[in-house]
Amino acid sequence: MRQADLLLTTAQIGMALAGFAGLVTLLGRPGPRADRRLNEIRFRSMIELSLTLAAFALLPFVPTELGLVESAAWRVSSAVYAMASASFLLHSFRRNRREMGRVLIAGGVTATLFGVGGALLLALGLDAAGAFRGLESGVYCGSLFVHFLAAAFFFIRLLYGALPVE
Repeated sequence: MRQADLLLTTAQIGMALAGFAGLVTLLGRPGPRADRRLNEIRFRSMIELSLTLAAFALLPFVPTELGLVESAAWRVSSAVYAMASASFLLHSFRRNRREMGRVLIAGGVTATLFGVGGALLLALGLDAAGAFRGLESGVYCGSLFVHFLAAAFFFIRLLYGALPVE
């Protein structure tokens, strides 16, 4: 698999983000303006995104090691990734409504994140269905990159929420 180094590095980055988020949460001192529930949702989303980033960066190795040809391994991995993405979007939708009383807890930002998640789900679903013949690995790696950007976004928001307010 040509992308092995990229996938392993992506997994390491996902784990590092999760670890740093834990430290920021433990050591941070949120200001009085910070909404505890919102920071909790950001922290949980960041940890979930980071750990799943690591898992999905490693996933393509499994079908390959089980003997699938490379293109089939990418499509199988895309199918699993798409199902997990759908589950995460549904979980996030329900959690936001349950914890904050509304789905769009940060207005346009939340809508954009849900839109990006939906586009990721669509790309992975089409990849799994074979719509991108010869480009399966590119679509999968591109999806990992978008996933990384979402995790990084939550990390930055969590970090800023932990900074003292003057």
